[in-house]
Amino acid sequence: MEYNNRVVPRLVIACLCLLVAHSRLSAQTALPGTAPLTSQGDLAMRMVDDINAYLLRATVESVSKGVPDRERLKKIIGAVDPRLSNSGLELDATTATPALVATATGYKVYAVRWPVFDGVTAAGLLLDPDQAPVARVVAVPDADWSPEMLTGLAPGVDPAAQFARHLAENGCQVLVPVLIDRADTWSGTPSVRMTNQPHREWIYRMAFEVGRHIIGYEVQKVLAAVDWFTRENKAMPRRSV
Repeated sequence: MEYNNRVVPRLVIACLCLLVAHSRLSAQTALPGTAPLTSQGDLAMRMVDDINAYLLRATVESVSKGVPDRERLKKIIGAVDPRLSNSGLELDATTATPALVATATGYKVYAVRWPVFDGVTAAGLLLDPDQAPVARVVAVPDADWSPEMLTGLAPGVDPAAQFARHLAENGCQVLVPVLIDRADTWSGTPSVRMTNQPHREWIYRMAFEVGRHIIGYEVQKVLAAVDWFTRENKAMPRRSV
């Protein structure tokens, strides 16, 4: 068999590459502290199970290990004022405006208020199911989303994102607090001077002087709602599904 001048060099190069690769493989040694992988079965599934086990274990451990961090965070955001006892929500109504805002299939919507700590009261909407609730949820909207928007009573939020309404439709008792928005309508004193600072910035500046923070105020509002739900769970157990 005859080979032309182009084929012979290619065969030589290929043979040399095989010899180099073989010599490298033969020279490999195990790294210290390692061993060949001999496990059998679905290794991907085993990896997922081990990751899940680790996360569950770390979550349980975080309850005790995270206490100092949580206390430090409370101080940073100014959520340090003792909350008032809340035996029940107040219906936010007048002779001209009833507390019942809307009636939907399976639940009713009420305007409510609840005490947080001295000088601070929270407000929002309560989506109250017609039957005993399957769960109790504080649904926190974006600062520029009103409770009405999150419950589908006002435009501005895509129906798929109205999670407070979806929860109520599935039997949950839902409380949606009002958060301070980013408008500047009330940022100032009308008789003195108004500013164009967003409401959140306006309150942040005032709160900073007394060691507080707007985030801390809103965390306290949510925790006060959780306090009430905790008492409700004891007084009126949830419905099993």
